[in-house]
Amino acid sequence: MPDTTINGYKHHYEDVGSGTPMVFVAGTRFDSAKAWVEYMGKNASDFRVIIPDIRGMADSEHTTDVKGEDWVNDLAALLDELKIDSAHVAAETLGTRVAVRFALAYPERTKSLILNGSIAYSYPEGDSERSNQPQARIDSMKYHHGEDAAAINEFYLDLHSKPEFHEYYDLRKFAADVKAPTLLMRGDVDDDRHPIEHSTALHGLMPNSQLQIYAGTKFNAMTNKPEESWALIRAFVEGVG
Repeated sequence: MPDTTINGYKHHYEDVGSGTPMVFVAGTRFDSAKAWVEYMGKNASDFRVIIPDIRGMADSEHTTDVKGEDWVNDLAALLDELKIDSAHVAAETLGTRVAVRFALAYPERTKSLILNGSIAYSYPEGDSERSNQPQARIDSMKYHHGEDAAAINEFYLDLHSKPEFHEYYDLRKFAADVKAPTLLMRGDVDDDRHPIEHSTALHGLMPNSQLQIYAGTKFNAMTNKPEESWALIRAFVEGVG
C-alpha cells in the first residue's frame, strides 16, 4: 500500500503482481485502488498492475485543487517515480477519460489502451443520475474515502459540473487522434450512467480500435465476465507486443 508525493500532493497507489506493466485507473467516487487489489491478484496474473487513487480521491490527498489535466500529468509523474517508461493503460468509466487523455498527451508511454465501460463525454442523463444517488450509496463511500466521504462527494459533483471539465474530457473531440492500439469492452445491458453508445462512438472514431460487447451482461465486463475479459486482454496485449 505505497504512498508517494508527486506534483506536490500525496498519492496512494497499489502495486499488484509482477510481469508486464499495466496501469489501471477507475477513479470514481464509488471506487478506490484498494478495492481492486484482490480482483487483480486473482485475474491479472502475468501483469504488474499499478492502481492509483487519483488526486482528491480515496487514499490520495483530499484536495479540491484539481483540474482535469492534473490527473493525466499525475499519472505520468507516478510512472516516472516507479521508473516505468511505458505501460498498457487500462481503465473503466471515469478512468477511461483519463486514460484516453493520457494516451494523447503521452503517446510514447502508452503501449495500448484497454477501456472497460467507457464514458466518452458528459451528458444530461448521466449528470442527473450522478447527482441523485440514494443516501445508502453515498454512505458506502466511507469504505473508499474514510470520514471525508461526504466532502469527497461534493468535490466530485462540483468538478463534474464545471464546463472546462466537460470540455477537457469530451473524448469525441480527440479520439480520432489516438494512435495507441485500443480494446473497448462492455456488456450489452444499457443504462443512463453507462450508455453503450459511448463505447460504440469511440470505436467508430478511434482508428486502431476493436470493440467487444458481451451479451446478457451489465456494463462492467471486467467484473461480470472476468475470465472472458482477461483472456481477451491477454490476447490483445500479446498482439500489441
